[in-house]
Amino acid sequence: MRHPIQDYLRSLHDSLRDSNEGELAQYIPTLATADPDRLGIALATVTGHLYSAGDDETEFTIQSVSKPFGYAAALMDRGRAEVDARVALNPSGEAFNELSLEAESHRPDNAMINAGAIAVHQLLVGPDARPQERIDRLVSLLSALAGRPLRVDQESYEAELATADRNLSLGHMMRSHGIIQDRAEDVVAGYIAQCSVLVTARDLALMGACLAAGGLHPLTGERVIAARVARQVLSVMSSSGMYDDAGQWLVDVGIPAKSGVAGGVLGALPGQVGIGVFSPRLDAHGSSLRGVRVCRRMSEDLNLHIMEADALGGTVVRHVSREGASVRLHLQGVIRFGGADAVVSALADLGTGERRQRGWSWDGDEHPDVAACTAVGRGALEDAVAAGEEDGAIEEVVLNLERVDRVTEVGRRLMAEGVHRLEADGVRVRIDDPDGVLAEV
Repeated sequence: MRHPIQDYLRSLHDSLRDSNEGELAQYIPTLATADPDRLGIALATVTGHLYSAGDDETEFTIQSVSKPFGYAAALMDRGRAEVDARVALNPSGEAFNELSLEAESHRPDNAMINAGAIAVHQLLVGPDARPQERIDRLVSLLSALAGRPLRVDQESYEAELATADRNLSLGHMMRSHGIIQDRAEDVVAGYIAQCSVLVTARDLALMGACLAAGGLHPLTGERVIAARVARQVLSVMSSSGMYDDAGQWLVDVGIPAKSGVAGGVLGALPGQVGIGVFSPRLDAHGSSLRGVRVCRRMSEDLNLHIMEADALGGTVVRHVSREGASVRLHLQGVIRFGGADAVVSALADLGTGERRQRGWSWDGDEHPDVAACTAVGRGALEDAVAAGEEDGAIEEVVLNLERVDRVTEVGRRLMAEGVHRLEADGVRVRIDDPDGVLAEV
């Protein structure tokens, strides 16, 4: 059958392709002559499915959409302390090319504006890296994220370098304050090379999905970006990725995103999807006008706003079964803090000593902790506890992790403490973990 998401993207493309609002970027010759009618849309899930429509394989220069990945590379190459010393974490509320630094530290406000991205580029590889090594580092990372070899477009690079006066002024200003150490011309040239890498909307969707998956590539499962780094990059994208429109974007669209003046927009919704859009006409903020509309529609139609949160912990305890003195808790999904709390609450309900200590009554009154289970699991847990009080104490609890995809570190620690305390109550605990998900933490 034809996948409905594929049809949705085609319908979205068709509804927006005739819009001719917005203007091409005029200050770079290769962007001023772009085909204004191009529109490519792509969506990649963290589980490895890629859907696209329109001009999804048309190449364009990545421009400022490279900034999150330059930032990620610098964090991995030099560590957070070194990067934070050079670039702040402040939402600037300013245009992408604003000539501004912090008053006391002289750091750029964040890594998503040009000054911050130039400072970040200086940090790539190591303190003694040659200019070409930094460029190669970024091209290599972007290629790994796209799943194919990418390259710098020489024509775009030369055209942008010839009109780089404002970026050069940023470089010289930061060098005067010790934020960058190399010649401003070399650092700015490297930054412009990173912005001149050719990508497609499909590439951007995969890059976004990698960030959304905590740094794991959605197609290969390879760890391309460290998990903590992916989290920090997404955080900065949320506060600053859309420049002086970032606050409105977060409220209306609610997807961490980054735009570029060639018409690219990248979105990354943690745990769910990456989005890539290409449409060259820009709005007043320097972002693709149709790209913004695509993301806004996707957020509304597919319920992708980051603040739309389900009670995920409540579905972890899928089912509870009892056989004699043994109770089996069937768990599922990803166990984070909320899910682990649901498991430990269920263990506490089953612990005979703990139950006597609290004096809980099960005469038809549901204890609040039981609400942590699914409807099926909640009823089964009540039945198991009631059976324990009528037919004898529960002697063994089995945690079945067969359908658990992952357990976070805090989830593991909380569950381990719950097991320890239940065993202290005199109940034997056995863990059925056929895929070793606990050992992966």
